[in-house]
Amino acid sequence: MANVTPVPVATYGRDAKIAESVREKLLPDFEVVHCCLDFPSAERELPLICSGDVSTTPSSGLGANANLAPQERKIPQAIFFGGGFTDDEYEKLVSAVKARAPDCQFVKVQKRDVLAAGSFGPNPETIAKIYRKKMAALAAA
Repeated sequence: MANVTPVPVATYGRDAKIAESVREKLLPDFEVVHCCLDFPSAERELPLICSGDVSTTPSSGLGANANLAPQERKIPQAIFFGGGFTDDEYEKLVSAVKARAPDCQFVKVQKRDVLAAGSFGPNPETIAKIYRKKMAALAAA
């Protein structure tokens, strides 16, 4: 069986505990390398790290890049959006990242996605499955 390198991704959501649980559930397919927990840090950090600025560390302290030297940090190929953000924040962040990293992918999982998948709350296992399904759809497009 061949070893597959996980796809590096960044996340933006408001709950550190859920972010960490989802990070664990995404492995080995996806590696969360950068995690933002509030809009100001996401707006400042994600356009930089997604465009290759490896001097950017996650202010949340979460993500694989948090404890790596700049030359070892990975550049996210996608941003996974979790709960707690507004449509306006999503649009502003997508616009800011696309301006610097036009090939970055954007995937959001909202409460309605989780409910449609049969969960009644923020279930990390369900959230990770939805991210995988949405990324597979993007890859197939």
